[in-house]
Amino acid sequence: MKKLHFSSIIFVLFVTTLRLQAQTQLTNLPSMFITTDDGSAITSKVIYDSAKVTIRSSISTDQITDVHAAIRGRGNSTWNMQKKPYRLKLDKKANLFGLPAKAKSWVLLANYADKTLMRNALAFKISETVEMGFTPSVQFLDLYVNSEYLGNYTLTDQMEVGSGRVSIDEMKPADIQEPAISGGYFLEIDGFADSEPKWFTSDHGLKITIKSPDEDEITPQQENYIKNYINDFETRLFDTGFADPAGGYRPWVDTLSLVNWYIACELTGNSDSFWSTYIYKKRNDNKLYFGPLWDFDIAFNNDNRLGDAVRKLMREHAHNPRTWIQQLWKDEWFRKAVERRWLELVNDGLENKLINYITETATLLNASQQQNFQKWRILNTRVYDETFLFPTYTGGVNYLKTYIRERIAFLTESFVVPEPEKPTPPFVAENFYYIIMNKRTNNAIDVTDESLNANALLMLWVPKEEDDSQLWKIEAVDNTIFRFINKRSGLIMTANGRGNNLIQTEWNESATAQKWKITPVLTGGLYGIESTVSPYYSVNNNSGSFENGNKVMVWDNNITGSENQQWYIQKRELIDIPSDIHRPETLPFRYAVSGKSLYMENVPPNAYLRIFNAQGVLTNEIHSAGTNVTIVLPQQGIFILHINTGEKVYSTKIINN
Repeated sequence: MKKLHFSSIIFVLFVTTLRLQAQTQLTNLPSMFITTDDGSAITSKVIYDSAKVTIRSSISTDQITDVHAAIRGRGNSTWNMQKKPYRLKLDKKANLFGLPAKAKSWVLLANYADKTLMRNALAFKISETVEMGFTPSVQFLDLYVNSEYLGNYTLTDQMEVGSGRVSIDEMKPADIQEPAISGGYFLEIDGFADSEPKWFTSDHGLKITIKSPDEDEITPQQENYIKNYINDFETRLFDTGFADPAGGYRPWVDTLSLVNWYIACELTGNSDSFWSTYIYKKRNDNKLYFGPLWDFDIAFNNDNRLGDAVRKLMREHAHNPRTWIQQLWKDEWFRKAVERRWLELVNDGLENKLINYITETATLLNASQQQNFQKWRILNTRVYDETFLFPTYTGGVNYLKTYIRERIAFLTESFVVPEPEKPTPPFVAENFYYIIMNKRTNNAIDVTDESLNANALLMLWVPKEEDDSQLWKIEAVDNTIFRFINKRSGLIMTANGRGNNLIQTEWNESATAQKWKITPVLTGGLYGIESTVSPYYSVNNNSGSFENGNKVMVWDNNITGSENQQWYIQKRELIDIPSDIHRPETLPFRYAVSGKSLYMENVPPNAYLRIFNAQGVLTNEIHSAGTNVTIVLPQQGIFILHINTGEKVYSTKIINN
């Protein structure tokens, strides 16, 4: 064995002492220090990095030192933001900060697009107030990773089965006979289920992820059991006698959690309420339970795709699938149950409870938020889908209070005297990329193999996170006629003859096959997409198939009678086209175009760079890893380069000859 020199031992002790001395509490909140074993950055949301965790707090019992753990990224769109969320897995179970769950897995929420830093926490306060079965814990803290300060974070529970969390039986592979096979199952109605290892599509087109049992433990018998159970529930829910108290859906659902969950969806104004919904089923219990509540960064009027949504009901305006809630609302018993429970909450001081919580939380966060927004100078900068921006932290907090007051007043009107369902309004193209989803299957119009080529076939596929080939800019030709421009390819959705796949083709002003009429259908935000020339065929999901890759085509028009021809045209991303163009000599960085590439020098680290073509279509985007950046341009032409450094925004015109 090699002998360590005395001087080497002294050096190691000296470095360790310096590190421990540097790990001091930053503000009144606890500080968490995560150090990866090799000092490497956390770059994956799949692969864990080994690490040690230290907590420094004014509460001595909260403190830990060099606890073994592992860390990885987490989230969908939030993982692509500059301030990233993480999943932390301790070596041994622990009640961090004295929170209820003794567990290994914890979540660190970054709240980057929520400038109040408390929307998730406020939603969890609402969950507690309406008495959901399980409410995630909240511990605000200041986070350091590898000695770099990353800002204010919220530590909370991992959504999983276990004591102090979703308290249902954890199933074993041997549980394949009644009653063991009956539960527990922890599920998520999940718009992006395609990215998960175990999921299925229900008979009414909902994509449902199986969270528990784990994907490497669930048996085919268990998978079939829960899939059949959900389909049986939907059969009851959509049957003509669905409102019958004995023969309808009610014996299959825990009505208390259903009513409380729906009230929370509307009060928070969470536009993803039905895109992502957690549900679970217990053993020896035939009821479906709703909850827990999760993911509220874009709630409380923080999603510009809905516009100002203070006076908009989520069952009418939230992102699809709204399949279940719109059917539930047809039941007079459900409407009355929501009204009764709502008035109970309001009369019990709901508004004061929430306003006081916001005030107390803002005071608690004051020192930490100042440090956070010194690090991330984004208070008055749109980083995701924010509806309103405020130059100060206090401005955002005060708006949150205003929202609560106005939202409670609006819901009191809406729940006590419910309005009839409104007809779908005429379509108005706005400055967004849209996803076009079939009513029957909730699958989206996509380009085969994400092709950039003209004449590539269009087909239907489950919605996928960050798939630009499923996003379409909708351009008004006149008040009633539109073109669909694919975000990824920049090509136009084009009819290809009755019964043949739609294709994408180069823009052609005179091509009638590229021009479409978008016609409101019935209620619930449904539209038909019709040809503009006789015989006026309609865009159709071939045979109503749920299969990925199924043909999308034009067929004999039956937009009011066939779900295969009814479409949700749903906003996904704001097209943030730069308006102020800077002259090259005024920019703090240099660039040159050569061949098909843009070369840049002196770019600030972690800057967000985007390239738009002359039609306003985003053609490329990256986050800079260093000061020298190369971006491939798709073709010749005029482009707009847009750079957000986190502190300033620059735009300039570039020409690729």
